[in-house]
Amino acid sequence: MKGKDLASLLSLKDELRKQTEEKEKERLAREKLKREKQAQQVFFEKEMSKLGVEKKTYVSNLADIQKPKPAPLPLQTHKDNEEVLQHSLSDEIGIEHLIASDDRISYFQKGLDPSIPKLLHKGKWSIKGSLDLHGYTSEEAKQILVYFLNEQRKMGNRAVRIIHGKGYGSVGRKPVLKEKVPVWLVQKKEVLAFVQAPDNDGGEGALLVLLAPKD
Repeated sequence: MKGKDLASLLSLKDELRKQTEEKEKERLAREKLKREKQAQQVFFEKEMSKLGVEKKTYVSNLADIQKPKPAPLPLQTHKDNEEVLQHSLSDEIGIEHLIASDDRISYFQKGLDPSIPKLLHKGKWSIKGSLDLHGYTSEEAKQILVYFLNEQRKMGNRAVRIIHGKGYGSVGRKPVLKEKVPVWLVQKKEVLAFVQAPDNDGGEGALLVLLAPKD
């Protein structure tokens, strides 16, 4: 075999080897993504189960990035589901005018005593429930947050803790949930007020929320 032909053959073999390695990397990446998605799904279902939510009431609303989204289903089947669907809360509203912030974020509904956030921060209301949103996508977090608030209020709990994190583990270290959770909360009429948690109770990574009394 001539030198030129041998060099061409070696070059081709090298190219085929590189292509095989790239395909293997892609296959491993797909498998890893699949395992992560399955693990996240199991974790999500366990959290929903803790809240007493049957799988059939939410599974059809979970995002599936591999399939086209189905046509919207009828929104409510009974009173408890009126506001639990993820699309009941907008991500797009501006709340800067609603948030009173000096050294910490705080909010209270119009007409309430302005001192309520400070009293909430100082522990006037005992924290009866806590929800940790670490590990959830934005849409999952929105959905489970609504379920959590509904369940806590049905149990008669007035004050709860929402742990949204500081965003250090997010892509680009952007605090996605830290920014979105307050936006969702101000849209819930049963949320009377919320305030950044004390440093020993989550600090900038959590909110204490005051709910309206049970109907």
